[in-house]
Amino acid sequence: MALFMVGGAFSQEVRFGVKAGANLASLSDVESSGSGISIKVFEKDGMAIGYHGGVFANIGFGKFIGFQPELLFSMQGGKHKMGQLFSGMDDFGDMDLEIDGPAPKVSYQLGYVALPLLLEIKPVDNLGILVGPQVGYNLTRSATSSFGGEKETISGKDFDNDFLELKKFDAGVTVGLQYTIAGHLNIGARYYLGLLDGYSETEDGVTTKGFKNGVIQASIGYSF
Repeated sequence: MALFMVGGAFSQEVRFGVKAGANLASLSDVESSGSGISIKVFEKDGMAIGYHGGVFANIGFGKFIGFQPELLFSMQGGKHKMGQLFSGMDDFGDMDLEIDGPAPKVSYQLGYVALPLLLEIKPVDNLGILVGPQVGYNLTRSATSSFGGEKETISGKDFDNDFLELKKFDAGVTVGLQYTIAGHLNIGARYYLGLLDGYSETEDGVTTKGFKNGVIQASIGYSF
């Protein structure tokens, strides 16, 4: 609220708008380390298709600089497969890892409320370079596993209790471009790099962590 008030008091122009678009999302590898070794538990196996949408304000502080806070819902996730080295072991610490057949695969669907706080640098008319921090809070989570010719989808509390307890808070940096057409319509592309591990656990001397978010976004918006 303070940022909006300051922007309204000192800016040359304030515009509010709505936006929506598509996501291509991934989650970083999950690695376990212990007893002097480090191995990949799950490896990236593709990107998940999602979407985002929400509202924004564009606050101009002159011809060449501005500030653009946004409030979005962003459906993210990723695709993983069990690491070949990890799946080929009979045990790791106290865990039984013996697996016959193809390595298991899992597709994740994670819904976040995201708050990007972006500085806009405008080197030429109508073109803006956006960069800044972003925080998010996970609201929905589900996973579809494929193993032994069978598929199973779990979500909500079952996801946390029976599969994997992901951290709800996320934070990272966003960088992208935005082009404005006829003063109101804009198109944009950006990349969000999560800096926090979505999963981190230490048990029986084995530390397992990973699942940093990475999201490519393409969007179209309209300001009033």
